[in-house]
Amino acid sequence: MKIRIKVKQLVLFVLLPLALLIVIPGVLQQAAAPSVQPATSAAANTVSKAREELLNTLNSNSGSKRMTLIRTRIIEPGNARPPYQYNVYIGSSSSQWSQNNNEEPPSLLLPGDKLRFLKEYVLEGPIDRYLLTAAKQLAYEYDVLGTGSDGDKVLTEAIARISSKSSLARELLLLQAQRALSAGNWAAAKVLLMQADSPGHYGEEELNARSAWLSARLLFAEGDSSGALKLVSNGLESYQEVRDQKYQEMNEGNGGDSQDSQDSKDSKNFQGSTVSASPPESLKATSQFLEEPHSESERQLLLMRNALLSAAEAGNSAPATLSGTLTYSDGTPVSRAGIFLRPESEVSHSVLNGSEPYEIYTDAQGRFSFSGVIPGYYQLHLGLSFEQIDGWTWPVQTDDWIEIKPNDRLTNNIILQPLLELKSPVNSQILTGDSVEFEWEAVKNAASYSLSGTVSAEGSTFSYVIRQHITGNKISIPVTELYNSGGFSTSSSGEGWESVKPSSLLGFADPSGRFSWSIEVYDESGRVITRSNGYRLNEDTVGNLPFFYLQSRSLTAADQLVKAQKLEQALEAYRHDYAGDPQDDHALKMLVHLMTAKASYTKDKSLEAATIPLLVKLVELRPTADYVFNLAHYYYEQSDWKSYNHYYSWFLELREQKPHSYDQGINAIALMYQGELDEARSQFVASLEEDGSHRFIGSYLAAELAAGQPLDDVLKLAQRYPQHSPGSSTVNWAKLITLMKAERTGQPELFDRQLKQMLELYTARSGKLREWIGESGDSALKTFMKAVLEVG
Repeated sequence: MKIRIKVKQLVLFVLLPLALLIVIPGVLQQAAAPSVQPATSAAANTVSKAREELLNTLNSNSGSKRMTLIRTRIIEPGNARPPYQYNVYIGSSSSQWSQNNNEEPPSLLLPGDKLRFLKEYVLEGPIDRYLLTAAKQLAYEYDVLGTGSDGDKVLTEAIARISSKSSLARELLLLQAQRALSAGNWAAAKVLLMQADSPGHYGEEELNARSAWLSARLLFAEGDSSGALKLVSNGLESYQEVRDQKYQEMNEGNGGDSQDSQDSKDSKNFQGSTVSASPPESLKATSQFLEEPHSESERQLLLMRNALLSAAEAGNSAPATLSGTLTYSDGTPVSRAGIFLRPESEVSHSVLNGSEPYEIYTDAQGRFSFSGVIPGYYQLHLGLSFEQIDGWTWPVQTDDWIEIKPNDRLTNNIILQPLLELKSPVNSQILTGDSVEFEWEAVKNAASYSLSGTVSAEGSTFSYVIRQHITGNKISIPVTELYNSGGFSTSSSGEGWESVKPSSLLGFADPSGRFSWSIEVYDESGRVITRSNGYRLNEDTVGNLPFFYLQSRSLTAADQLVKAQKLEQALEAYRHDYAGDPQDDHALKMLVHLMTAKASYTKDKSLEAATIPLLVKLVELRPTADYVFNLAHYYYEQSDWKSYNHYYSWFLELREQKPHSYDQGINAIALMYQGELDEARSQFVASLEEDGSHRFIGSYLAAELAAGQPLDDVLKLAQRYPQHSPGSSTVNWAKLITLMKAERTGQPELFDRQLKQMLELYTARSGKLREWIGESGDSALKTFMKAVLEVG
């Protein structure tokens, strides 16, 4: 038996604790010391006076001293948080935050002040690296004001001051070319890139890589997709050759063994692309060129090549445009925010400042636009300051994919919503009754609410969906229902099953634990409207704290052993308690959880089997939907269809609402294995329509083929429901079906006969299918069937 986390529950498990960890420190700080708020007239007067003093200092000096002051008081502080670096990054699949308490204080100057002094430094200051930094900051200030063309004029004047053969001039030209590409000005970008690649630039592999990346973007934007692919592939190869040569030279210089030239060019597969092997460990400790900027250059080229290859396979050779606005729900624009358009392969990791494929700032009206976008599937991520997100949320969902097709001109407006206010229980209220009365602010146009709870202990948080599809803004939850939550989570530093964290096992049954809760609000279509969980950082937005204590029960002796992380002893103690009182549902629940955890770690099948009779007893004492589904899933894995159907039907009765897409997908596969193809196909469609990741598309395609549907029709279904699985390998089912069509043209009758045989083995769950897949020889059919076996 496996502890099961549904897709939507998994999202809450990952994102909810993250938000709480962000919110709580700020909340507690404000509650303890509200007097530190900057929004006072005295603070404003202090800032105004400091600005006036700085302006007087700058204006009273001239010449080199004035330039030094501009550098030390404006350029260097501005570089402490360069463009595209924000406190908070929010996306559909992941979120991140950062707060560096050692950061330079924000500039005292107004945007107009900074524009004037930065422009002066760029046009009159010394020709050094600070000029490049000043130019970047200046371009940013013009962009967020919506006057980017003025920034381009200043950059042109700055380039004219510098020798055309210098690296500094080339960097400025590439900066200007990238800005032209972002603005959709292909002609200007072409001229600038030609100037940047004029003779005289040698030994600049980083700039060469950037030039290749930008030039490939330009070629694709102009409609030359094959030329773009060739250029970026050559650029990647050149970059890797230079890097490998440096590895070898430094290895020889350090007295290491020279690598064979073939070994130095060994490669490994990275998302379908070739990447040079890592250098020896001895070089990693001594080499300075192994810093992040070099890997970023290679990463950019690899990502572009992957994107171009995918577009070529799909026949997508024309660029697209996506634009929109970022505003608050009251219509106020959010300016100076970062907007990142991230391809599917990139959404599962942190935003990489300054090196994302498509990144831009919002202007004074909150507008943003991306031009020359390679067709594919993308998600938007936002970069915001704490001040911008304080008290607000972006109600984005995990499956919010943007399909960008050739020649698309899409509009995607983003609206931040105010956080929902909680009413009770709040502010560390101690509860001792038989139920918990949850109440929150009612939201206009809300169709339903989802209630989640979080257990915080041992430096970690564990979140559980308590109740979904709540129609009002209050609900009474029996404490026994809260006690049903729990599972197991391991310590990152622990080994073995006894590293399971006690708080994850006890959940809400621990009277010493401090708990929190949150609400998500949904409209009629099932989309999130807003939520209670988010960033609350000052007195005006903090609201009620979502904490409470649940002290309706006392810890048993066995519970105390769990708290002490003496899990083997706890297991025996719960066995003793249950043997003494077969109606002790708490001891039985904890016994099931501990045995499941141990079986999961030790891979002890006999222990897993011994858990099932206890789980059967548990659902008789506590008939909850999740416990019953766990039983259904166990019998699903055993192909015991009579027992599976019994418990799945019981699960549907207990759930009292339509099943989750995951439940429907599993049931569709079970029906297919039982020969109920028509009903299975119907269940697959229901699951796929609800699940934007299209997790079960491979099984659905197999069911359609087993029902005798032609490959052409099945291909259309694969295109309609593309699989999305950020952070793991995504199967391109449309490509697999296309390859099968091509394979069939040679010997259609033989292909059809073999396809039918393999599908019969699949629906019968026969081990002969895996034996056939493991046989020598490759084929499109074998690749497809292997992928189908991995579904779910």
